[in-house]
Amino acid sequence: MYMPNASTIPREQLISRASEIKMIPTLHTIADRVFSVLDNSNSSFNDLSDIVRYDQAITSKIISIANSAYYSRGIEIFNLQRAMLTIGFEEVRAIVTCILLMDGIMKLLKLNEEDLLSLWRHSIEVACAARVLSERLMLEDPQKAFTASLLHDIGRIIFYAFSPEYKEMQDKAKPGTDLAALEREHFGIDHQETGHIIAVKWKFPADFAKVVRNHHKQLPDAGDGLLRLVAASDRFFTKEPGGISPEGMILDRERDAIAFEVKKIMKFMQLDIR
Repeated sequence: MYMPNASTIPREQLISRASEIKMIPTLHTIADRVFSVLDNSNSSFNDLSDIVRYDQAITSKIISIANSAYYSRGIEIFNLQRAMLTIGFEEVRAIVTCILLMDGIMKLLKLNEEDLLSLWRHSIEVACAARVLSERLMLEDPQKAFTASLLHDIGRIIFYAFSPEYKEMQDKAKPGTDLAALEREHFGIDHQETGHIIAVKWKFPADFAKVVRNHHKQLPDAGDGLLRLVAASDRFFTKEPGGISPEGMILDRERDAIAFEVKKIMKFMQLDIR
């Protein structure tokens, strides 16, 4: 079991870092695919959408912009395609290009590709699982559940970027350990709180910000639908078997289908599928 020591990164500094961060990084293989679309004058809205919908950094920025005062008409936008339509294809192309150019600056945070891949894969697993639950339980729009899940762990970027001991803490933690609780014990803050700071700053829809802030908390059976879907899906991939919930039973039956979908997405994005 990992025994935490006094953190070299105080809570106040992590809060400050979360408040200052401009964007989260894009895996280089996803960036390569996006650039190939952007460089092709015959590329369509769907060509671009098919790639960016799997990336946390680009998805979060587009949804944030679509919900800004400039574009918003008072109705929150949760769906990536609707957000892209709201902004317009040419402006989305420009936004994505800027994000990828700024990604070079993010590398100065010394975020390692292995850490990004691990975070990205977990987010995709949770997103695929939440979409399945949404369809089976007829709760929320499946694409909304997918997008919210893709963004639920954005706060972990702060720990990866600014805490050298964070990865060691995770590696040494006992399987099934509540990561948020371990973070609070070690740093005095967890990735739900750092993520919520980012979500508010980037003007995520209120439902998405709520998911980011509360997905590790114990929820009543009749709790918020979107939060319930994401929290149950996250627990399915992070907790040891035993005492499985009704949502967990559904996901257990769908385990192979979810794994196949995750593998298909990773192959499509030309990522390591070992």
